[in-house]
Amino acid sequence: MTTVSDMLYQLGGIPVDLQVPPRATAFFVHAGSGNAGNNGLTPSAALTKLDDAINLCTASRGDTIFCLPGHAENLITATAVNLNVAGVRVIGLGDGALIPTFTMTAAAGAFTVGAASVLLKNLKLLAGFATGVTQAIDIIAAGVGCTLDGIKFRDSTTNLEFLTTINVATGMTNLTIRNCSMIGLAGGSMIAGILFAGTSIDTLIEGNHFDVDSSDSVIDHSAGAGSGILIRHNSVINQDTNTAKFCIELKSDCYGTVHDNRLGYNKNDSVPIAAAGCFCFQNYVSNTIAESGLLFPTTTHAIP
Repeated sequence: MTTVSDMLYQLGGIPVDLQVPPRATAFFVHAGSGNAGNNGLTPSAALTKLDDAINLCTASRGDTIFCLPGHAENLITATAVNLNVAGVRVIGLGDGALIPTFTMTAAAGAFTVGAASVLLKNLKLLAGFATGVTQAIDIIAAGVGCTLDGIKFRDSTTNLEFLTTINVATGMTNLTIRNCSMIGLAGGSMIAGILFAGTSIDTLIEGNHFDVDSSDSVIDHSAGAGSGILIRHNSVINQDTNTAKFCIELKSDCYGTVHDNRLGYNKNDSVPIAAAGCFCFQNYVSNTIAESGLLFPTTTHAIP
């Protein structure tokens, strides 16, 4: 009998983080070779749409959906991909041009995370609507414990762009954003990279590369207090030259740690980090291309 692990091994190996939990079911999706009438239980019986596979999942078992190499979908509504089943994992298989790609071809096109403990890994989200896509991922209040790992966000042109890339509802807990890349184009109308609508608890943002033209802050947690924030080992570039905002902006009563980030910005009249309530260690910043960064915030205190 061919097991799920056997099938995944045939697709290029099965790293530990791709293994399916013992009680969980694995589903497969591919727009080209799949069929809407399939059961999705093997690569040869793949479904054509991610949302169809989500609808077959059972909550809180760790059911895992594998988007096969080369899978592609166009999204035109906010719930075209509605992650409303708790504990579901969506993992893209493939590298380079074969990374599963979701193109937002309408302003409302998006992934909505509407249940707890959802994982998204190794997917490409592409803005493909003139005048801008409202948001790539909308993590609503029920989406606590969400993990975004290795997601690639890309603009197509300066007007085919994400206006906000990741929107986070107020009251969010245990959000993790790691190993993601967010590449935008200069001259567009982007507002923010990660926008927190209000408060949060235990947010981790680590190992990401963001290079965008954001009129507001790239990481914007200015609307409400965050507790237990950890922002580390990111490179954040804000290409915008017009509005005096930041690479990282945290409300003054946010508490946590911001360390070992590398920040670049074009706004000579602003500072790159606003984090008055946090401990900051070894963050280096530059507003000049081809020159090394300087330590920020600067050291003015003395340790006895």
